Amino acid sequence: MGKKSRIAIIGRPNVGKSTLFNRLSGKRTSIVDQVEGVTRDRIYASGEWLNKGFDIIDTGGFVSSNEDIFNEKIKEQIIEALNECDGIIFMVDGKDGLNPNDSHLAKMVRYSSKNYVLAVNKCDTPDHNDRIIPFFSLGLKEPVPISGLNGAGVGDVLDTLFAHEDLQGQDFEDIDEESMSISIVGMPNVGKSSILNALIQKEQAIVSNIAGTTRDSIDTHIKWHGHSIKIVDTAGLRKKSKIDDDIEYYSSLRAVDSLIRSDVVLLVIDAEKGFTKQEKTIASEIIRRGKRMVILVNKWDLTANQNISAETFKEEMFHEFHLLQYYPILFVSALTKRRISNVLSETWTVFEKQRDKIGTKVLNEWLIKTVRKYPPQALQGKSIKLKFMDQVQFSPPIFAFFCNYPKLITVAYKRYLHNQLRESFDLDGLTIKLSVRKG
Repeated sequence: MGKKSRIAIIGRPNVGKSTLFNRLSGKRTSIVDQVEGVTRDRIYASGEWLNKGFDIIDTGGFVSSNEDIFNEKIKEQIIEALNECDGIIFMVDGKDGLNPNDSHLAKMVRYSSKNYVLAVNKCDTPDHNDRIIPFFSLGLKEPVPISGLNGAGVGDVLDTLFAHEDLQGQDFEDIDEESMSISIVGMPNVGKSSILNALIQKEQAIVSNIAGTTRDSIDTHIKWHGHSIKIVDTAGLRKKSKIDDDIEYYSSLRAVDSLIRSDVVLLVIDAEKGFTKQEKTIASEIIRRGKRMVILVNKWDLTANQNISAETFKEEMFHEFHLLQYYPILFVSALTKRRISNVLSETWTVFEKQRDKIGTKVLNEWLIKTVRKYPPQALQGKSIKLKFMDQVQFSPPIFAFFCNYPKLITVAYKRYLHNQLRESFDLDGLTIKLSVRKG
């Protein structure tokens, strides 16, 4: 069948959009908090109804006052979401009743001419159903009572939307396997959202120079040379001690979660600040989790008058953390678009590497040569023999070495094997693991 349908959830702050979003996507994707206006951006997830797949877009809560600096931006986000969706769930708060902002949004829904359902949330028990009455005055289709909290009425909303011919959903067999997911990680304010916007070429994430503006992971789907690419933009990873409120805490969990969900991680570093201890911690975490990685040194345009060469910058990075020499490093500028066009091709190259395991025969020929060149030293009067090796996993690649005394193989010797493997096989950008076993 055709493309996957997109459903946008819109409404003013705190009507329960994120709760419904989480219910539809079946996981805690949006950050739900009592602070008004926590969801600032459009956030994407996938849902399923009667074996049909669809995408859900959650938008920032709309406020028509001028107090919130995000206001204009949020309004733009809602307009974008209305433009790109096939159906709308317009949520209002049955407990609070009608609000002037609901009328503003009702107008936007009417003008969009998209199929919609007016969902009155917080009708948690059947005797709350009369809470829909005030909303007839919005002049829209008949309001539907729902409970984002316990799920009552949510099926009716989806049935109503999917009954419309524009919203067919997508059969799961149709989903393209040739797709890669990327997560963009780094400290707050290194320019992750600007990199994302430069890659997708439209303003999707809200960028502001207040540290920690992007609160959530936002999944963006783009097509690139016929491939499907999902970019997961994460909330800035912060030092634990700096996480002073719950929202920041959830965001940092989310950043780690998006690492796990992605095939390749883009680690963004600020060229002006250089490679700091925090970046080392993040890079270690990416490597510990066995991820493929490409390093982007952003804001490179700002170093023009500082007389730093890319080579010097790299050397300083490797001095801080020697493992980084095994990952591609691109010097980019999201602002001037310098080398941004190379980011996806480099990432795809790393993604495509090592789809199949390296042949056992090839590996064992390599092992004989490598050990002959530099055999492990005899320890405690015992002669150590590496007899056989095999690649036991390919993402991340794990190489198992079988040895008569595995415990006597030193860290230095493991490092030698690791370096030789990288030199002999094209493993740039991949995190590889070695396992020495008895046998």
